[in-house]
Amino acid sequence: MILDIPVLSLQEVLTDHLRAPMFDDRSASAAVAAVSDARAREMRLLRWIPPRLLRRLDRGFARSFTICPDTARAIYAIARAVHPATTLETGTYWGYSTAVLAAAARDAGAGMVHSFDLYPRAGAHIPDALRPWIRLHLGLPATEAMPALLAESAPQLFFQDSVHDHDGVLAELQVAVPMLAKEAVVLFHDFSCEGVRQAAVEGLPSYFLAQIDVDDPQQLGIAIAPRRP
Repeated sequence: MILDIPVLSLQEVLTDHLRAPMFDDRSASAAVAAVSDARAREMRLLRWIPPRLLRRLDRGFARSFTICPDTARAIYAIARAVHPATTLETGTYWGYSTAVLAAAARDAGAGMVHSFDLYPRAGAHIPDALRPWIRLHLGLPATEAMPALLAESAPQLFFQDSVHDHDGVLAELQVAVPMLAKEAVVLFHDFSCEGVRQAAVEGLPSYFLAQIDVDDPQQLGIAIAPRRP
């Protein structure tokens, strides 16, 4: 099935749909540069060692791929625009996107990022300076671990980046979305996967859904809850 999902620039998303001021790329670039060491190391290793061999050395390596810098800048800008008190992320991996979300909370002066991952060593490359804005929840599937947090707070931002198949993404949405804040924003990495897109359409029927135009073959999707009077 070919889904008719619009492709918007980051600036269109920020100004037209999030009602945020013009985007200052300098602050986002500074935040991304501060946490880019993990991705640079990953790219160097992948240049010389196949992912299958790297996985023998570290089971958590090469399960996925770290987000591209352009996507990281977009995530930072959206997090600053939403200014969430609570951010929910599934799929910590090395912690690159987790750190970007935490940098947005730090720069805004408030907020906490809760990141979920099965892998016990996930988030190992998060800079120490950003850890005060992060709580890691490791060792359980997100669908099992999220309810305890969701019972205590209603996240304004949800970044789905763990599983990338239709049923897995839909299962996470079914757990998280009913407990999100009224005007929450949901982001999807690996939006190039048809299963992710279809799950977003099915799991967020009242949300405005779009792909953000970023330099990332895995693509970044966004869903914005309807604004209420």
